Order: sequence, then structure tokens, then C-alpha cells
Amino acid sequence: MTRSRRPNWRRIKRHRNYEVGEAARTLGVCQGTVRRWIKSGLPALTDKKPTLILGEDLIAFHQAKASKRQTCRLDECYCVKCRTPRVPAGHIAEYVPISAHSGNLKAICPVCEGIMHTAKAKASIAALERILAVSFPQGDPRLMDSGNPSPNDHKTLEHFDNG
Repeated sequence: MTRSRRPNWRRIKRHRNYEVGEAARTLGVCQGTVRRWIKSGLPALTDKKPTLILGEDLIAFHQAKASKRQTCRLDECYCVKCRTPRVPAGHIAEYVPISAHSGNLKAICPVCEGIMHTAKAKASIAALERILAVSFPQGDPRLMDSGNPSPNDHKTLEHFDNG
């Protein structure tokens, strides 16, 4: 059975009871994952075998877990060390394009001085520039201003005549 990357919570029926294996198959996760959820707070009927999980409890567990997800405002980046979104130090950030329509905003965390990141659409950069000082890094000038170098200029006739 192919496991998906994220559980499909829409497949859970509210008024049904699930064994650990059934819940795992329904959500597309491993049984160990469901057992970890039980250890981390998913309510289950564990006094008799098999362990039963109420569908309503599974849905409530997912909703509580999903509400913990933090989103960044337009002027914030996510700091991995602090585990929270923050406004960049000095209100300075750097936009690195990834594709024609989006890029990565990099900044320094004002608390831990670590690197913060967030994905931003290219269309949102104009509004972001009114709040933050956004720079757009350029490549190394030596690489950009090299003109039209010959790919074979290291192979000159003099080199072969001397050898």
C-alpha cells in the first residue's frame, strides 16, 4: 500500500469507532503513527483489546493539531530556532527569486540572530517594500561582466608549439 505524505482527514467518519489498524489504513499512515498520536494525547479506549478510537476524537485531534500551525504576516519571516514568526531585525530582508512567480525572503531574527525564511509571491513584493527594506541580490560581478569568453582560450597555438 502506498502511503501518502499527509493523512487524508476527510476520510474519517464522525460516528464510527476505529481500531488502530483501521485508523491507519483510513488515513494512509502507519500504525506506529497512530500509536504515537495516542501517546501524545489522542483520546482512545485502551482498557480493553483492541484499542478503539472514536471518529469524533480523531477529528478533534486533527483540528487541534492543525490550529497550532503558525502563519506569517506579510512583514514576518519564520525563525526555525525560535519556532515563531518575527519581523526581521532592522526591518531588512533579502528576496531571492526561485521561479518566475515566487521566491524566498531571507532575514535575520532580532532575538536569536539566526536566519529566517518565508516563501513570498513575486506579486506581493511591491506591498512588502513599503514595510521592509527589501534587497535583491545580484550575482558576482566578475561572472556577469565577463563578456564573451572563448571556451578554448587556454589552448593557444603557442602552447602546443612549445611542448
